Amino acid sequence: MKRQLIYAALLAILTATACKPKYDETSPVEAPVTEAVFASGSIEPKDAYILTSLSDGFIVKSNVTENDLVHDGQVLFQLDNRQQNTQVKIAQTNVEYARINASGNSPALLQIKAQMDAARVKMQTDSVNLGRYRHLVATNSVSKADVDNAQMNYQASLNSYLALTESYKATADRTKQDFANTQSQLQNAVAGNQYYNLVSVGASKVYQIFKKQGDLVRRGDQVAQLGNPDSIVINLDIDEGSISKIHLDQQVLVELNTEKNKTYEARISKIYPHFNEKSQSYKVEARFLKEMAGLISGTQLQANIITNRKEKTLLIPHVYVLNGNKVLTQKDKKIDTLTITTGIVSDDWIEVLSGLTVNNKIVKEKNAGTSGNTPSIPK
Repeated sequence: MKRQLIYAALLAILTATACKPKYDETSPVEAPVTEAVFASGSIEPKDAYILTSLSDGFIVKSNVTENDLVHDGQVLFQLDNRQQNTQVKIAQTNVEYARINASGNSPALLQIKAQMDAARVKMQTDSVNLGRYRHLVATNSVSKADVDNAQMNYQASLNSYLALTESYKATADRTKQDFANTQSQLQNAVAGNQYYNLVSVGASKVYQIFKKQGDLVRRGDQVAQLGNPDSIVINLDIDEGSISKIHLDQQVLVELNTEKNKTYEARISKIYPHFNEKSQSYKVEARFLKEMAGLISGTQLQANIITNRKEKTLLIPHVYVLNGNKVLTQKDKKIDTLTITTGIVSDDWIEVLSGLTVNNKIVKEKNAGTSGNTPSIPK
């Protein structure tokens, strides 16, 4: 009798175990849903530019610090320009020498002018002698050879005078050209001297300083970053699969890495039309809706771009959806398979556009997917 009772107890346990349900179950819920694209990025000043050195030298004076406001043309950094000053002085000296040489009283021109005067006197004398010899040959007072010699002497002195005249003109032109060249060299030296003063372009704010007083900078080195003092933008990197969902004026919820668990609102203001091969993403700009004080250029951030929002939708937990957008429904004790049309998809929930109603009961095998706990309903 006791053995029969034991068998009956075991049978009852096995029966109870066999009757336990094999499925987790839930029902679709109606709730608002929001679709967002995640993006990382940073804060940058609008119209930012990098102040770059155009010369080599040590920074002998730094006139600004970070966060300073500067006006157009303000000297921010001064480089050691002693060598360039020497070049300017040499160019100035060359200009003075060239000015003297180009004047009518320059030694070179006075020497040629004296030679011209002597050649002109000799030419005039030879001309008179030639006329006299031509007159005498008619009376047979001189020979034909004497006339020929007088002719040759006159021609030689004439050629010498004309050559000196051309030499005077050439020398005058050359000295004038030398004067103009030295003036240009002086202007270039003075212009090069200004590159040792690094100045701001427009009214700006100093966001970052890369070189300090005493540092050696080379031509092309970055010295500071400046930008529009009244405008901060959010630079976001969007992956290829999400860029088609991004549009101007979409809402952006921003969390700064320096202020965790605090959200700021912004709007998409610009979408760049090119793909960045280095970051493998598209660049998008956003603007804060409210003025943000104390923001630091380069601050890293995380953002969610709201691409779709519906106030009332039919939602089911993500883990209840099988491959091919199929779900298992239960009516009484019968399990059927239905195909649904989905909309917005999140990590926890899927929007059902058609195929189910709130009255349906959906199930999944207990060991399928993740835990059978239903996620909290989105708000």
